[in-house]
Amino acid sequence: MTEITESCGCVYRDSLQFVKKFLIANSNDFIFQSLIGLLAFIIVYKLFIGGRKNLPKRAKRSVGVSPASKGTGQPIDCVNPATGKSMGIINCLKPVEVKQCLESAKLAQSEWKSTSFDERRQIMQDFIDMFINNEKAIVEASMRDTGKTRFEATFGEILTSCEKLRYLIKHGEKALKTEKRIVPMLLGTKSARLEYHPLGSIGIIIPWNYPIHSIISAAAAAIFAGNAALVKVSEWSTHSKVLFEGLIREVLANRGHDPNLIQILPGMGETGEALVRSGVDKILFIGSPQTGKRVMKAASDNLTPVILELGGKDPMIVYDDIDIDWALAVVQRGCFINLGQNCISSERVFVHERIYDKFAQEMTKKIKSLKQGPPEEGHFDFGSMTMPAQVDKVDQLVQQTIKEGAKLLAGGMRHPSYPKGNFYMPTILGDVKPGMTIFQEEAFGPVCTLVKFSSEAELIEMANGTVFGLGCSILTSDLKRAERIGSQISTGMLTINDYGASYLVQDLPFGGCKESGFGRFNGPEGLRGFSREVSILTDKFPIRTPVPRLIRYPIDPNSVGIIRQAIFMIYQRGFFNKIRAACSFTSQVIRNPKLLL
Repeated sequence: MTEITESCGCVYRDSLQFVKKFLIANSNDFIFQSLIGLLAFIIVYKLFIGGRKNLPKRAKRSVGVSPASKGTGQPIDCVNPATGKSMGIINCLKPVEVKQCLESAKLAQSEWKSTSFDERRQIMQDFIDMFINNEKAIVEASMRDTGKTRFEATFGEILTSCEKLRYLIKHGEKALKTEKRIVPMLLGTKSARLEYHPLGSIGIIIPWNYPIHSIISAAAAAIFAGNAALVKVSEWSTHSKVLFEGLIREVLANRGHDPNLIQILPGMGETGEALVRSGVDKILFIGSPQTGKRVMKAASDNLTPVILELGGKDPMIVYDDIDIDWALAVVQRGCFINLGQNCISSERVFVHERIYDKFAQEMTKKIKSLKQGPPEEGHFDFGSMTMPAQVDKVDQLVQQTIKEGAKLLAGGMRHPSYPKGNFYMPTILGDVKPGMTIFQEEAFGPVCTLVKFSSEAELIEMANGTVFGLGCSILTSDLKRAERIGSQISTGMLTINDYGASYLVQDLPFGGCKESGFGRFNGPEGLRGFSREVSILTDKFPIRTPVPRLIRYPIDPNSVGIIRQAIFMIYQRGFFNKIRAACSFTSQVIRNPKLLL
């Protein structure tokens, strides 16, 4: 904190020196000098004075032990998927223990909900500092848990998390700010507004592909909106919870907040179901469509609202008017980021027929030149997959697709050099057709399927030819064509001339349609999704508005006629029709003035 203060002081002094020199150089122009001086004062005030807030001083609390770390259920053997070595045992939480976690979270949230946005921003900044100060430990925990490379862990766990937190600091309050709403002419003495209140406790169930980022991304948004967060992590990436849970609790406790505000729950399906049924106020589930449907059914028993992000079969469209080398770099990331274990992986690559052969040849050459191996043993382009069962599924899909007529261009097998780990070689399948199994089923692994297309109509039909609708990428020099095609594809997110960059734009909501789920996280919509919307109508002036006799009981027979003419006067089409209704309305009011009193 001292370093930050000293840095701000240096910038402050440098700013004043710059302003001083600038004023001397322009001293002959008094008006110009005055305007520049005023501008400089405003900038300095905003940066160094106006931004200072009087935050309440809270006594530090004990970090303690999370209720989520006291499980007595089935043991989880945390195995490094790249080496096959055990990292230790963590016990699942039983349903009764999940309930206990919720009770402690509710207690923490009862205090937290009254905190100001300044205090919440302070915690978000502390989380950023936590990532920076513990970057190496967090990266290596993710590597051991998932088998991903150091690059993928640094990019996918650290960078994306810091950007999420930065967004909340800069723009979170704006998203939850009270909004004025329009009041109709008939209620001119009233004012309307919409407020966003905390829901209470948010249950979050995340997958194993980004075990650190998925926790903080959802939990930070939940607590910024004033809630508590209970995050159930996957049994396939549980070990990193030990480190991360301690870091989060330390941040909260050091600022005087209850560290049980965020809890990380280990467990299998029983624990996840218990969380859904526990009485939390909302569920965010990220996972497969099959499990998502079960979550939705369980949540319906308590009418618990859900946000579902259920994966995809995203198309990447490559037109013939682009630079092939540039497109290859984008497509490689789209297909093989995190070894394809990504909900927005480009699992179907549509390549225009005029460049298909060259593109397939160059793509194959590049992928075959890359290295794969255990991340802890050296520098590799690709690590291992995380789930043993997922390796089996990917291999079955690849072999089935080859039998159906696809051409194997690269990979297509477990890596022979690392039999103890979950290594599947980056695979390219050419000449894939819509009728093939892999065209429809999500692989969630290192498989690039190349599909040839010729016409725009054919392309759109094939791109829409699955039950999924999460994301879509289009690579072309013709932006109008990209917009035209994108508007006809059923997707929740469209990226033109890039891949995955929209996730770093945290102001954009993340989510899909069809069997890719519904609801959104990230962006203002994500924060509001963790809030209870309260519509408020009140008096515009500090006087009591009288209730006109027109709408009082018993109803006067003449009330109907006046209301009918008011309807015609306000809503009917045509200027003369409105005039006619206005005259009739005025006439009836003159005959029955007491009805408006």
